[in-house]
Amino acid sequence: MQIRMAWLGCCLGAIASGAVIAKPMHSVASPTVIVDAHGLGEQGVRDLTDAEGVLWHAEFGSELLLGVQDASLPSWLARDDARAGPARLAFDEIVVRDHVCTVHSPETPLAVVGGYQILRRPPALVRATKGAAIIGEPLPEDGVVARLAANSALANQAKGANPTTARIVAKVDAARWFEDVSGLAAINRNSFSDELPHARDWLLQRLSDAGLQTGTHSYTLNSSSCGTSLPDRTLDNPWGFKRGGRRADEWIVIGGHYDSRNAVRCDGVSNVQPGANDNASGCAGALELARVFRNVPTERSLLFICFSGEEQGLVGSLRYVQDLIAEGRMAQIKHMINLDMIGHAVSDNLDARVETNNAQEALLAVYATAAATYAPELNLITSAATQAYSDHWYFLSQGVPAVFTWENGAGIYPQYHSVGDLPTAMLRAEAVAGGILKMDTAVLVDQAIASDLLIDNFEGAVH
Repeated sequence: MQIRMAWLGCCLGAIASGAVIAKPMHSVASPTVIVDAHGLGEQGVRDLTDAEGVLWHAEFGSELLLGVQDASLPSWLARDDARAGPARLAFDEIVVRDHVCTVHSPETPLAVVGGYQILRRPPALVRATKGAAIIGEPLPEDGVVARLAANSALANQAKGANPTTARIVAKVDAARWFEDVSGLAAINRNSFSDELPHARDWLLQRLSDAGLQTGTHSYTLNSSSCGTSLPDRTLDNPWGFKRGGRRADEWIVIGGHYDSRNAVRCDGVSNVQPGANDNASGCAGALELARVFRNVPTERSLLFICFSGEEQGLVGSLRYVQDLIAEGRMAQIKHMINLDMIGHAVSDNLDARVETNNAQEALLAVYATAAATYAPELNLITSAATQAYSDHWYFLSQGVPAVFTWENGAGIYPQYHSVGDLPTAMLRAEAVAGGILKMDTAVLVDQAIASDLLIDNFEGAVH
């Protein structure tokens, strides 16, 4: 997970779809409570936010933040599903910041709600700086930053499983994925580390073992991105390509970055930077999906790629997209799935996010249906915001239908960008990653295999 450059406006998009109308009293500072949103359902959320004593509310996926009247606070705190929030806070004072933005804003957050950090600003400043290149964004008017699919109109999206899709999804092997995470985490993969080429070669071998044509996309990383006098580096994005059939010139990109970061230093010289969750987990996820589709005929071509330079500002994926544009090939990319931090869940709820932007909001229902049908163990959180910038960002900027599939935010992971980001630090790793990969596999089947081929006699080719 990268730390986004300030000039790109880190955390611009704390906006998600939702029909709940925010209450008045936005400027009233009040006690707050944080309420678990699991199991509420769409009506349950409405009943809770409309309850007597609630002055305002905001929705952060797995949790709700409620501003309540002083007299009602004791009864709220007596609930098993509630905890105390910031002592006194107004809706209009709240700025939402994802964890990746802390490099630009060192202040301690008031609280973490549903994986998102919240800060306090004077209301006039919050409104005046909306949309500017600042840290964080004010709450959207309806208060919905992100929403559990089960608490929205996307609830009950499960469909009858297609036999071919189910057979392909069953090929996901979470234990095999974890082995790759451990292998990558043993290598110092900082963008300026001399070991990064070793990781590149390790990835190329495994992509080749998955039966793919392999190669690298190379570019120059300027050392100024690290604030050091190190020489510029030539870095590689290793890739594996599976050529499709009737629609081979249409590509689907499956990516995740393989470089790592330790916040103590960014030059990779003297601090261990294992980066197991961030982002050996996502790159290993791309490898696992490559293996899943090894013997699956597809109509569209699949490109599995692990980007470098992500921690310096998405440089590897930026350079790749720029080259696609220069070569006139951007229109070939019909879908992009980004995997970044997929290996940590704080509870057996197995919360996971799918994020995109407003222009591609329709994709949320596609992924919600895939999760409900083929990975029902996940509690999927959807958002049409892309706060936590990662390697899908520049694909979205070119109008490509792209999504970010990951755990419930970097803010839930205590070893983020630290020496402790080891495979053993990821809780419920195989369960949550396995669910995310099954969901992504189901979507890839629909995206890559023509619907007229999803019939029983096609299964004979899937082995």
